[in-house]
Order: sequence, then C-alpha cells, then structure tokens
Amino acid sequence: MRKVQFLLVCCLLLCVGVVVQAQKVKTPKSQKQNDVAATEREIREFFDSYAEDLRAARREAIANRYDSRGYFRMGNGNKRLVSFEDTKERYLTRWTGPKSFEWKDLSIEVLSSDAAVVTGLFDWEPASGQKATFSYTGLLIKQAGKWRIRVEDESVVPPNGYTISKISGDRTLEGTFKESMTAHAGACIGAHRHTADMHITVLKGRQFILMGDLETARVQVFEAGSSFVIPAGVWHVEWFESESAFEISGIGPMLTERPPSTPRKP
Repeated sequence: MRKVQFLLVCCLLLCVGVVVQAQKVKTPKSQKQNDVAATEREIREFFDSYAEDLRAARREAIANRYDSRGYFRMGNGNKRLVSFEDTKERYLTRWTGPKSFEWKDLSIEVLSSDAAVVTGLFDWEPASGQKATFSYTGLLIKQAGKWRIRVEDESVVPPNGYTISKISGDRTLEGTFKESMTAHAGACIGAHRHTADMHITVLKGRQFILMGDLETARVQVFEAGSSFVIPAGVWHVEWFESESAFEISGIGPMLTERPPSTPRKP
C-alpha cells in the first residue's frame, strides 16, 4: 500500500513539474507577443497623429518627429543625411502643408522594443495641384521613450515623369545652384525656356533635346558622360527613351517660361 502511495506521489510531482515547466516555456513567448502588439499600437498611434499634424500643418510638431541626430532622406534615386537643424528649418520656413493627406495600407515590422520598420502608401494632395500616391518606408527608433524617424523614403513616379532635387543653392534666389534630376523612360518636357544658362551633365542614360527657333531647331542627343549648355532665352523640348539621371547647375535667380497652354512646372 505504501509503495502504491509513493508511486502516486511521484507521478503527481512529475505532472506538476511538467506543468510548471510548460508555463515557464509559454510565458516568455506570450509576453513577447504582447510586447510586439503593444509596440505596433504605439507605432500606429504615432502615424495617426503624424497624419493629423500634416493635415493641420503643425510645423514644429512634424519636425520633432525626426531623430535628433538627423535622418536619412531617401526616394526617387536619392539618398541624403539631413541634420535635425536642417529638418526643423525646412518645416518652419519652407514647407507647405497639403490640402489633404491619408495613409494607406501601413504594415509594421517590429524589430525590437526600440526599432521598427513601417511600409505603406499615402495620398498627398497639394494646395494647388493633382493628388498623387506615394510609396513609403520608414525606420523608427525609440529615443527617451518616444518614437523618432531615422530613415524615410517617399517615392512617386510623377505625372510628368521626372523629378528634380536640390543639391545646393536655390534656382529662384541669387547665387549659384546645383540640382539632380531623374527622368523615367518615356518622360517628356514640353516647350519651355529659362532666364539663365543651364549647365547639364548626363550621369546615366541619354537625353534628346530639340533646341532653337523654327528655322534653326534640330534634335541633339547627349549620352552619359557628356555635358552641354542650354542658353538663356532659347526654347527647347526634352524627352527620354530610358531611365536617365543628370546634374544641373546655373546662377540664379532663374525663371522658367512656358506657353500659356502648358502647365507651369519648376
């Protein structure tokens, strides 16, 4: 009888040990899932309030969403480390808020308790202009208990098929300026002219340009590695058969004139 009781006690202790061990194994996994879910909620709240700040044009609040060490601005073939001071100056003095803004299909990948990657889309409608849909990728880092943007990629294939980004200076102001331009295959820039010379270097692809008046105009082709000048006041048309990249430089202020029926672009 005592032997049977002893065996029963041993079996009971063994079962209890198995249950306790199972709980020990399950608890960390369950806790991790809870932590990930909590982080996802925080990130979604961050982007919900981010959208509200953009729609309400809360300039300082938007600037403060970025990493105090600066952030990497990506998109449309460009990469640049932007300091926090430059980010703040941009939003406080040069940035213009949208007429409408909406996040779409955001996906959150939690990397750790203080890092996450967010991918998705957003619709941006400027105060005057056509609504466009951008792809979005952001790396967020938690600093002092608050999420901050360390990397941000906002890319769009614009309706006109090309994008221009500043490298230095500003074409609308006095002094030298330098810009980078990316053109997608099939892009075309209609007839226009500038008030100052434009110096072009073809970095990738090639550029077709029809330049001059009706009597003298002819098509010219500039391959990668070549440079040329578009003189001030000369009407010209540009198009691109393959994806191409350029560097543009000149002395501002420089304005662009187009025929009245052509939409005005920078």
